[in-house]
Amino acid sequence: MASYKKSDARAFCKENMKGIWAAIPYPFDASDNIDEDAFRADIRHYIDDLHIKGFFVGGMIGEFWCMTKEERLRGQEIACDEAGDVPIIAHTGHTSAKEAVELTNAAAEAGATYAILANPYLGAQGIPERVRAFFKYVCDNVDLGVSLFNTGATGYSLSPQLVRELVGDNENICCIKNAQPKYHCDEVRHAVGDEIVVSDPMETQWFYSRAYHKQQTFMSGPDPFLLQRTGNLGMEKYTDLIDEGNLEEAWTARESMNPLRRTAEKWLWGPWSKGAFPIAALKDWMDLMGMAGGPTRAPMIPLTADEKKELEGDLRSVGLID
Repeated sequence: MASYKKSDARAFCKENMKGIWAAIPYPFDASDNIDEDAFRADIRHYIDDLHIKGFFVGGMIGEFWCMTKEERLRGQEIACDEAGDVPIIAHTGHTSAKEAVELTNAAAEAGATYAILANPYLGAQGIPERVRAFFKYVCDNVDLGVSLFNTGATGYSLSPQLVRELVGDNENICCIKNAQPKYHCDEVRHAVGDEIVVSDPMETQWFYSRAYHKQQTFMSGPDPFLLQRTGNLGMEKYTDLIDEGNLEEAWTARESMNPLRRTAEKWLWGPWSKGAFPIAALKDWMDLMGMAGGPTRAPMIPLTADEKKELEGDLRSVGLID
């Protein structure tokens, strides 16, 4: 269970949700089950080699939409167990508010530090009164600190005003992962930044978010394990330089990663911006780097042999694999 009282969720989150976090996938095995050993090995790599400070599990990157409830419960249990003292924010969003409560309370029992819920889609449909009713029901019936996951992948986005209302309605909303354009993140920071943790989850914006907005956490995306490798932690390097006050050197370090960003734009963020979840490319990317991405599930379609070969060549050309 959480180590804080529900009424203290915001203060706890402000004090403790810090540094670079990653949104991580579940590897599936040949029998189409969660590959527990591979998942645990990935988590150890993230912590021991890449120094990642927290994990978002069971979200968009985690393919929650194609998992059974039992798999979602088991996945968050494994993550909490293997991560140990490293905090977990478990995605417990669902079209059913009642099911979201069950998933959230199970995450608390498993040892998750926080829960995060994507915008409710079918039923709520972005209608402010319905969105407020959904989160009110969930927050009234759970004790964990709750983060909003404001993603347009649900068919709509929360306006800064609606974010303000949700924070006002629910004492345990303590964070927002605001996957929105920069101007929107600026407006959300202005509206609620004094009360809750606000995270722009785009690595391309992280330098500015950290240096100029004093964003305390990168929460979160796959960038920390896709753009970094053992012994070459570029994202960590430029973040540390920012924190040391050496912005010129931090910018140079940040800019040195541009070839990696162009590769990520080609395979991941470009397709994502057009509405196609590039999970197959992400998982093959992981496999090529020595992690366990594993296969995707329907309706995702695997990369072709030619596409995999092209991806391998791109990763080699930017130094992510030898």
